[in-house]
Amino acid sequence: MSNGRKRSNLVCTVTLSWCAPLREILYPYLGIWQNEVCHLFKEVFGIAQDIDFIVHQTVPVDDVQAYEYEDGPGPASNKLAFDLSKNHSSPWNAEIINILLDKLQKHCEEENWPIKWMENYIRDILRHRYKRLHTEWLRAQPKLTRNGISETPTEVEARMIAHLEKLGKESHQSTHRHNKYKWRIAVLDHVVQLSMEAGNDDQTAWEWLQCLVKTLGEQGMSSEESN
Repeated sequence: MSNGRKRSNLVCTVTLSWCAPLREILYPYLGIWQNEVCHLFKEVFGIAQDIDFIVHQTVPVDDVQAYEYEDGPGPASNKLAFDLSKNHSSPWNAEIINILLDKLQKHCEEENWPIKWMENYIRDILRHRYKRLHTEWLRAQPKLTRNGISETPTEVEARMIAHLEKLGKESHQSTHRHNKYKWRIAVLDHVVQLSMEAGNDDQTAWEWLQCLVKTLGEQGMSSEESN
């Protein structure tokens, strides 16, 4: 009985320099940690899939400057917002990564996981996750056209839908309609936001289309790959 208790409390701390046999035994835990990071981002930032991150509201510039150059309070753990103008190494974003790391470590302790990974390794997984989501966000921002002017919301939507449907061709037919609906909603939410910020006259039209697509739901999406 006592041996059972001792065994359940054993903790193996994994480094990047583990031996080959141990790596084969513990490799499944790598996938678990990666999944935990994905679930954490979904929970903290309210996203169901990567594309949802395109509507993430970047932290106000004043908050970042106050934290980095003055005595500002820094990121609030209950309302995290990245500085999307920077990568993961900026002081503000690095602190968010540390907060997320702390959340993961507490979860690990609460679940009494027998395997613990070095902080630097988990931090790298968190950084990679932010980098991937940041890439999605950057892709959804207006680009300069060949004429040297910024894309209109209509052009942004067309480019994003073309990109997402290209990715969707790799999906199974049974999930295509669901994915197409989620993509369309995410892009429309983003385009409506762009129109509001720019004060465009077509804002009402975009809001109407947004409402229509949400009303029709997944069944309103064609399952044809060519659409």
